[in-house]
Amino acid sequence: MLQSLFGSLTIRELARPQQLTPVRFMQILSTLKPSQNSTKKFKRLGRGPSSNKGKTSGRGTKGQKARSHIKSWFEGGQTPIYKLFPKVGFTNVHSKELVSLNLERIVEWQKKGRLDLQEGETLTMKKMKDSGLISGSIKDGVKLLARGQFIYNLPWSIEATQASKKAVAAIEKAGGSFVAKYFTPLSLTAHLYPEWFLKKRGWVPLPARPTKRKDIEYYSDPEKRGYLVVENDPFYQLLQENKAKKLVSKTITKKSTLEKQLDNLVGKHHTHHIANESKIVTFDELKK
Repeated sequence: MLQSLFGSLTIRELARPQQLTPVRFMQILSTLKPSQNSTKKFKRLGRGPSSNKGKTSGRGTKGQKARSHIKSWFEGGQTPIYKLFPKVGFTNVHSKELVSLNLERIVEWQKKGRLDLQEGETLTMKKMKDSGLISGSIKDGVKLLARGQFIYNLPWSIEATQASKKAVAAIEKAGGSFVAKYFTPLSLTAHLYPEWFLKKRGWVPLPARPTKRKDIEYYSDPEKRGYLVVENDPFYQLLQENKAKKLVSKTITKKSTLEKQLDNLVGKHHTHHIANESKIVTFDELKK
């Protein structure tokens, strides 16, 4: 009897729970609809005044808003708020964004053993970046500050963009030296990441010289420890020679018509004098 009902199924297969597959019915598809308040019916405009949005399409009667678009900052013709208050201060677009580095941080990094400078090696901005002494990006350079000047005792040579007077004094008191080095954005990138230039281009760009008067005066000042003075750069020697010669630009004077006629008659190499004021001249003066 069981065999006739279940066919050739074994007892193990009968004991196994049957997995029920969901069955979809066609009548459910006809009743599908979005959830409540999930959609909004589009309001047709300009279909007559009876639709509440018909005649003028919600723009009101004839006016500025009915004809064109109004800027979001337009205040109806009154004095706008950006004209009511004066301008205070200014932003110097030529200022450099330097990363501040205090001397106490250098001492702390040395105590942790994270600055392994060899004998005669200089602490450059690349070394600061690689050792983690400076975290984040270096946009225009690094400036040394004097916080921790009384505990600074490292006789190292340091190279950065700028340094305060107290920081320079503390470094030199400890037996070290400081050099203020000039960098352009390109030369600074080449200084920090020379391997990128070697891999991509096969060469590293040479450092550029300062071109602005302010930079030339700063990096040729002995009190600032500018590299032009410390390294006795050829550019600095040229500046000193020009100052010694006191070069003056030649002023080009325009000759008058009478002077041009005299040049044609006498010769350009002949020197002649023309009186600036009209006066009576004697024959003896003409003979001279």
